[in-house]
Amino acid sequence: MTRAVLTFHSIDDSGSVLSFPTRAFRELVERLAATATAVVEFAELLRREDGVTFTFDDGMRTVHRHALPVLQQHGFPAHLFLTTGRVGKDMSWPSQHGTTETFDMLDWQEIDACVRSGFRVECHTVTHPDLRRLSPEGIVDECAGADDEIERRTGRRPTLLAFPFGRFDDKVRETLAPRYAGCFTTRLGYFGQGEDLSRIPRLDTYYLQAPVWYERLFSAPTRGYVAVRALIRAVRGVT
Repeated sequence: MTRAVLTFHSIDDSGSVLSFPTRAFRELVERLAATATAVVEFAELLRREDGVTFTFDDGMRTVHRHALPVLQQHGFPAHLFLTTGRVGKDMSWPSQHGTTETFDMLDWQEIDACVRSGFRVECHTVTHPDLRRLSPEGIVDECAGADDEIERRTGRRPTLLAFPFGRFDDKVRETLAPRYAGCFTTRLGYFGQGEDLSRIPRLDTYYLQAPVWYERLFSAPTRGYVAVRALIRAVRGVT
């Protein structure tokens, strides 16, 4: 099993569950470069038996500040799943400590810089809702609105989607699968052969912050660790 889609949100040193440390990010990228691991767009990953695809959810400003220079240095591409309604603003989530975490979001000038350096901007809806709570028409409106804005701003229409919060059901999948070449979840796992492209697993890098894991991404110990973490999440009811 030597293919993986990595999920990042913010690249910073706050310790948030949505953050990956800046030093660890640089070391991870440098490790992939040193081992000649193929870091490719998702369409290319589908054609390969090995490789890694980088994805960034939401559109946090630290992607431009801390991730872009490192990826640019090595010529690595990435996918940015953008919540278009929060561009140039901020966005808040409940933290694991019962408080609220707020992140500054990218503006369109920063997004343009990311695009010019190899990022593909993909759909993460307009307002980041739980799509399960919407009608099929509401689901389409959320995604079409984001797609239209991204195409208008970047000249390219998204071909991929990441479910907000990773939440989906059969209604959501059946509504969106025909619209996109792939729909990404928060289900923790490597990207195997024959995956259902309407619910693609990813490796949440929050669990890979220690060098022992990210330096040996495809080793048997790391695969075992990921499997245990996935089981714990499943027991807790986390998708």
